[in-house]
Amino acid sequence: MFRSVVEKAGLADQFDIDSCGTGGGSSNWYLTGGFSYHEGDESDPRMTAAAVRRGVRLTSTSRPLQPSDLNRFDYIIGMDPRNVRDILKAASYWAEQDQQLPRLDEVRSKTSLMTCYCGKAKAADEVPDPYYGGPAGFDLVLDLLDDAATGLLAHIQQEQQVGVKQ
Repeated sequence: MFRSVVEKAGLADQFDIDSCGTGGGSSNWYLTGGFSYHEGDESDPRMTAAAVRRGVRLTSTSRPLQPSDLNRFDYIIGMDPRNVRDILKAASYWAEQDQQLPRLDEVRSKTSLMTCYCGKAKAADEVPDPYYGGPAGFDLVLDLLDDAATGLLAHIQQEQQVGVKQ
């Protein structure tokens, strides 16, 4: 969804955007040999259909967060508080294993909750899992993501002066 917002703003060439997960409920996803549910899967067909109705094309393949992501990205965004906790737990573990990775305080400073960027849905405290909410659940998630992605882009533009006309 963020990619779509960035593309509509004409700024795609200024961003490195990717999507990943925190194991889908597996507690050992970040450990060597750990398991991540849904790894390699395409988006759920119901989510893809809901996105297409909005003119958004979903292109990512499910993968877990990787240690290299901690250096690669300036912003690491979780969909709910558990995601954020899992990101920080993995980052702490990885930093102990590899001194080339950012320290936990650096990762914490660039990790946030997606709904923190909502402009319309200010009361939202998470992007819920849509898989149990029927078709309306997918539309709700896309509404929240569109709102938050717009706010995230505005935040980055203000913070980094990306695509801001002077």
